[in-house]
Amino acid sequence: MRLPEFHQVRKVRAGAPAISDVAAAVRAALAPLLAAGELRGARVAVTCGSRGIDRIAEAARGACQALSQAGAQPFVVAAMGSHGNATAEGQRRVLADYGITEAGVGVPVVSCMDAVRLGPSPRGVEVFMDRGAFETGRIVLLNRVKPHTTFDGDIESGLMKMMAVGLGKLEGARSFHGNAMRAGFTETIVEMARVSLATGRVWAGVGLVENDEHELAEVAAAPAAGIEELDRLLLLRARRMYSRLPFSELDLLIVDEIGKNIAGTGMDPKVIGRAPQPDTPLRLEGITRIRRIYARDLTDESKGNANGMGLADVIHKRLFEKIDFAASYTNGRTALNFHTLRMPMHFDSDETALEFLLGNLGSPEPEELRAARIRNTLAMSEFLASPAAVRQLAGNDRYEIGPAQPLRFD
Repeated sequence: MRLPEFHQVRKVRAGAPAISDVAAAVRAALAPLLAAGELRGARVAVTCGSRGIDRIAEAARGACQALSQAGAQPFVVAAMGSHGNATAEGQRRVLADYGITEAGVGVPVVSCMDAVRLGPSPRGVEVFMDRGAFETGRIVLLNRVKPHTTFDGDIESGLMKMMAVGLGKLEGARSFHGNAMRAGFTETIVEMARVSLATGRVWAGVGLVENDEHELAEVAAAPAAGIEELDRLLLLRARRMYSRLPFSELDLLIVDEIGKNIAGTGMDPKVIGRAPQPDTPLRLEGITRIRRIYARDLTDESKGNANGMGLADVIHKRLFEKIDFAASYTNGRTALNFHTLRMPMHFDSDETALEFLLGNLGSPEPEELRAARIRNTLAMSEFLASPAAVRQLAGNDRYEIGPAQPLRFD
């Protein structure tokens, strides 16, 4: 096996500056909405989901501080569908992994799987809401707004989806995915979220936007009536800052780890250019075309949920041995998604895996192989790239290229 040497590549300039004090930014965003004192004495549920959002515990603490200062009694509610193996304790552990505990955010953290049926939408889609949040009667949505990993639209992953799926718990997630496969993802999100808004339980939404370094760069809030418009606006901004590989084409991408804390599909399809649903193509401009993908490990935070392994061509044995098929298939059944849970070939070592992949690529000469190695699809500010890949960075002043060194197998 003849491998090229790899350059250390480092991003030296982000697309937008990061917020230095996230909690303060959230308090400032909510301040105009709280000024009238409408929530004084009221219990308020603040949503937190399962995505690995930058400094999410700080954002949750800021929201709860703003509410407490306004005389409300906030608590955090676990707003996720099938994640955490679809159990209350599992979802509590997911939040705890992000530092969202009573000690971390300063308020109680409530997790349950019981949901209230809100009734069907005009098109007959069943909509649900977490019982604790529903009975509280005042909800502040807190979520990141970003391009979704599996579909394109003017509303994707954000505040509206938090209502449709996260607050809907397992029943809401099942209803969403079943109907989205038939009627479209964005259309179903909007339809379900409008039913939730019509209950009057949702009081406001706080949208978080990350830059291309996955650092929170913008926070904005809106009352219930403005949440849909805010979601659309923040998605446009998030698209402009979306993190991606700076290559048009690669023969081989080595991914050190996949996981649910990295993306809902383990690896971000809009980074690797592979659609989780084969009949739903990705249209995000600038996606890298990659011939082969090798995934080396599964994050501990995934708790064995290996959703996304099917997007790789080959995996390492260590990843295979961490798979919890019950957790993985619960996620797959809820999302009606089998493609991302297909089992790739697995190998005992990196050397044998790469030897197989290079042969599968036609044994290219080292100077011709366009290859890169990243930690995961969230951590792409530093990576390794072969000389043939680095040539694609000519004239790109956002990256600094170090000397080339050989890969070493221990």
